[in-house]
Amino acid sequence: MPATTMRGMSSLSRHEVSVVRPAAWRVRQTWTSLLPKGVTSCPPLGTTDGHTNWVAAVTTAVFDGRAVAVTGGGDETVRVWDLSTGEQVGASWAGHTNAVRALAMSVLDGRPVVLSGGDDDTVRVWELASGRPVGEPFHLQAGSVEALAIAERHGRQVVVTGCYDTTVRVWDLETRQEVMAPIRGHTGPVYAVATAVLDGRWVAVTGGDRTVRVWDLGTGDPVGNPFTGHSGHVGAVAVAEPTAGHLVVVSGGYQTTTRVSDLATGLPVGDLPLSADLEAVTTTVVHGRPVTITCNSNEPTIQVWDLKTAELVGELFPQHPRTVHAVATAVVDGRQVVVSSCDGGSVRVSDLVVGEPADKSVRHDAAITAVATTSVAGRPVAVTGSEDETVRAWDLDTGEQVCRPLTDNTGAVTAVAAIQVDGSAVAITGGKDGNVRLWDLTLGKAAGAPLTSHRRPITAVAADNTGDLPRAITAGDDKTIRVWDLRTGEETGNPRKSDHRWVHDLATTTLDDQPVALLGRWGGGFRVRDLTVNRDTGLQTTGSNGKPVRLVAATIVDGRPIAITTNDDWRDPPMKVWDVATAQQIGQFSTGTVGALAATTIDGHPIAVAASHRTVAAWSLTTFNKIISDIEFPGLVNAVAATPQGHIIVCFDRDIAVLTATRSS
Repeated sequence: MPATTMRGMSSLSRHEVSVVRPAAWRVRQTWTSLLPKGVTSCPPLGTTDGHTNWVAAVTTAVFDGRAVAVTGGGDETVRVWDLSTGEQVGASWAGHTNAVRALAMSVLDGRPVVLSGGDDDTVRVWELASGRPVGEPFHLQAGSVEALAIAERHGRQVVVTGCYDTTVRVWDLETRQEVMAPIRGHTGPVYAVATAVLDGRWVAVTGGDRTVRVWDLGTGDPVGNPFTGHSGHVGAVAVAEPTAGHLVVVSGGYQTTTRVSDLATGLPVGDLPLSADLEAVTTTVVHGRPVTITCNSNEPTIQVWDLKTAELVGELFPQHPRTVHAVATAVVDGRQVVVSSCDGGSVRVSDLVVGEPADKSVRHDAAITAVATTSVAGRPVAVTGSEDETVRAWDLDTGEQVCRPLTDNTGAVTAVAAIQVDGSAVAITGGKDGNVRLWDLTLGKAAGAPLTSHRRPITAVAADNTGDLPRAITAGDDKTIRVWDLRTGEETGNPRKSDHRWVHDLATTTLDDQPVALLGRWGGGFRVRDLTVNRDTGLQTTGSNGKPVRLVAATIVDGRPIAITTNDDWRDPPMKVWDVATAQQIGQFSTGTVGALAATTIDGHPIAVAASHRTVAAWSLTTFNKIISDIEFPGLVNAVAATPQGHIIVCFDRDIAVLTATRSS
């Protein structure tokens, strides 16, 4: 497989994109190191159709035989997600005029419905199948709706709402009428509500101030005394049955421990250790074991506790970028999962693992700075270099690392190339220490001693195997350009000085059947260097805006080498396209500041891929139209690469994501 290299500068399934006719391009995420095994994202990572603000509420259901999650949050919308694919089901539900804070599921007139409440002081009912509103909203005049639960009263379904004005209100779901006066007793907003059947009667369990209270839904009277003992306001409650006929309440909140109390008596059963600052709680049964699932504002993980022993029996790593706000459980394709949401708007689905450690992300420990592609034992791989001083090789189809991390570097890795040398995959890396290293990716170890001729950090590396021998070309802050025989590790020809200062980036291609390197110029464009002798050919672009070319990529279009360059001059187009043979500009692309660049040809269609801050897009190199719209990532994109097989590799912060692009007529 031809090597495609690219060096950058230093909240998953199918994502439809709008493109130029007559062909359409489709992009789907294959995998990402951001998410551990057993964790998926709704929407798939790299799409832009998710929530645009925090997600405060999650509930789940089974609809048409598939598990779905319903979410609501600060963007005032309610959304439905297919938990098997991660894709949104239908359009977002709009109607709320402020943030959505609470959700519940029920059945009305034989059809499943979703109830949502929030800061616009309303509760709305939606048909799950269509997303259409059912009837008029409940208008509470209670400040805001903080929590929702469903119960029965005298044989009719009722909605129990926890309100910001310290009240609990009970409504008939069908008639939209309050069935009793507001229930009062809390001295602060009621942030949490659960319902249960206690001694044959429906009760509501509510939390808000430093107490948990139980209310008879038939009369509105308190059941027993408030549960005391919390040192901060109660923000989350759940009811569980750890043993037959014995109901308990799990409750917690801000700056207070998470407590387990007997629902009938209010007496404490125990505390969950190290579980202060509870954000959300739910309960379920796993392999016959009753468990409670918690998330805390000061922990990046989701904890699973045995309700009988109060022991931590599982820990999940959904890799949310911010605080987890809500959790729910579901069964997806026979697997029990936890659906969680966060302050950053992400929704994640994690396999519910109990009794054994859950997988953690396998990722770099610092920002990825460079990426290249090649193949190992016939499998396509990406090779990444990082500020953590390691090099990693990833199977592009599975996400598995094909060898151990390569750790013999003595500084940050600044540039990466990869190539086949006599049938073996070799990575070439440059570092901040000025050394160039060769790595045998099949054996997972260094292929010889470091190449130490450069005297300052390496700025660019590229490789070529189209000539009489496999070569690498390197550029450094010492203003030299060197060419290396990859079979022997020896330098070929004499080192050459760059034309002005140093070369920020370079790429390799062929011109008149000879291997050449395209060196980014100060003043814009590139110059062409013959790799067989490490000398300039005299061919170069014209113009002298005084700004250096930061990135260079190359591919073949109709048998002719094409180059794409970017520079720092705000007066110039962010990306220019050049015919290498004539050194003439033939096109340009408009985008933001480009931080990473790559080019390849997929099924005969040449494309350029570029990153601007957190987004990645692609353009046709024949029509110069954007063919893949902006795809947003959770962190700054530092490097990209692309392969003829349709892989688009995106490196953001310390993670890598692999997308697959396909073209259909």
